[in-house]
Amino acid sequence: MTPEKIRHGAGARRTEQVPRRMRRQPVGWDAAWAARFRRWGAALSRLAIRCFSRALNALRLARRPGHRRNVRHSRRVLRAVRGLREPGAGGRGLAYLRAVDPLVFEEVVMSALEDVGLLVLRSRRYTGDGGIDGEVWLPGEGWFAVQVKRYRSHVDPAYVRAFGCVVRERGFDGGLFIHTGRSGAALYGELTAHGVRLVSGGRLTQLLMGRRLNEWKDSGARLERTSRIHAPSD
Repeated sequence: MTPEKIRHGAGARRTEQVPRRMRRQPVGWDAAWAARFRRWGAALSRLAIRCFSRALNALRLARRPGHRRNVRHSRRVLRAVRGLREPGAGGRGLAYLRAVDPLVFEEVVMSALEDVGLLVLRSRRYTGDGGIDGEVWLPGEGWFAVQVKRYRSHVDPAYVRAFGCVVRERGFDGGLFIHTGRSGAALYGELTAHGVRLVSGGRLTQLLMGRRLNEWKDSGARLERTSRIHAPSD
């Protein structure tokens, strides 16, 4: 075999063995449709999780008519809040929620987490639950306990400390502390120390009105936003 043929044959073999990940990616029209299919697939996945979560909680609360009534009320509250469109709607929405019954507000938050496309387990009782108002599965992170507080003023850091202890004792992967009040500087130290994540103010407005939930990761003494979950509209 001549040297030219040997070089040609070796080159052919190398071409056939190019790893799949190194091949040229689709461009232009093909890339646009690939991106669309990925978005549609993610939206369908979130919709399926939301439907499953609602069905699962309906079964779990089948013998608790008070809970079911509060869940139905929570969805009416969410529709009313999401109907606010004028400038300053976020502030008006929070003011409206501060006037809602505390038990209904707990269900409002859990319904909003379901609408984002997360698997939620609602609490089956409102007292004696150790401060756990529900549980939520965050993809790639695990089960997080949820505590919901309807405040008008600053939050006492002792509440976050106690919640963090419960999260650790019960073996959760983390906790979400959600409130309508004000977060003082002392609160953030407790959040970092106990692995609890805060949802309040603008983040709470995005969750309730915009169907979006920001995810965070621990980074030293602060919490850093890393990505965003978007939910499809009804």
